Amino acid sequence: MTFWETITAGAGKRLLIGGHRGHLSEVRENTLQNFAQILGSGVDYIEIDVQLTADDQAVIYHDLELGERSPLSGRIRDYRVEQLKAAFPLNTLDEALGWCREHGMGVLLEIKSRELEMHNTMPVLARRIVEALRKYDFFDMCVVFSADHAVLKRITTLEPRVRLALIVPHVPHDPVGLMKDMGAVIYLCFLENLSAELVEELHRAGYLVDGSVVNTRERLATALELNVDMIESDCPEKILELCRELREGGVEHHD
Repeated sequence: MTFWETITAGAGKRLLIGGHRGHLSEVRENTLQNFAQILGSGVDYIEIDVQLTADDQAVIYHDLELGERSPLSGRIRDYRVEQLKAAFPLNTLDEALGWCREHGMGVLLEIKSRELEMHNTMPVLARRIVEALRKYDFFDMCVVFSADHAVLKRITTLEPRVRLALIVPHVPHDPVGLMKDMGAVIYLCFLENLSAELVEELHRAGYLVDGSVVNTRERLATALELNVDMIESDCPEKILELCRELREGGVEHHD
C-alpha cells in the first residue's frame, strides 16, 4: 500500500501517526540509520526536512543553524555536501527517497524556509525535489509541505503530480479557500491553532488535517478529540501505545 493509499484508507477511521524527523533516539534524526529503527513498528510514515547546500544539493537536515546540533557553525547553505558528511552523519534527499522507496516508507517532506535568507535558492531546491521525486516515482509515497507557499506553487507548476500540505501557523480568514487556492490536500498546523469546528469545516470540504507535534498523553487526547487525521511525534512508538490505551479508555477517533 502506498502512503497516499494509507492516508485515504485511514481518513475518518483512525489516526495516522508519523515519526517527526524519524524519531528521537541515540541515532541522529533525519538519517537512514534512524529511520531503520522504526521499520515494522507500526509507524505510518516519517516526516523529514530538506535544505540546499553550497553546491546546490538537497540534503536532509532540520535546524537552520548548524551550531545547535553539529560541530559546524553557520548554515547548511555555507557548506558543500562532502564537507557536511565529513563532519557528521548526513543523507541527501536522493539517498533518503531511495531508501524509503526500497523499504516502502511514506514521507511527509518539509521544505525548510527562512524567507530573507533562502528566497533566491528556492527555485533550485524546488527543482532538486522534483528531480528526486521523479527519479524514484515517489509521488504516491510523499506529500510535500512548507510554510513557504510560494515554493509549493513553484513545485506543482514544475510537476503537477506532487501532493501538497500547507503549514498554516495562524488561523486564516478562509481556510477552505486557502486550501483550494493552493491545490493542497492536507492542512497542517499546531494543535493550538485548531478547533473541532475548523477541523469539521475542512473535512466537509474534502481536506485532511494534521495537528502536531504530539509527544504526551494529553496532546494525543486533544488530537483524538479534535478528530484530526494525522499527527507527528518525536516518540511515535510511545504515542502508538498511548493511542491504544486511550481508545480502550473511551477516547475515540470519530467519522
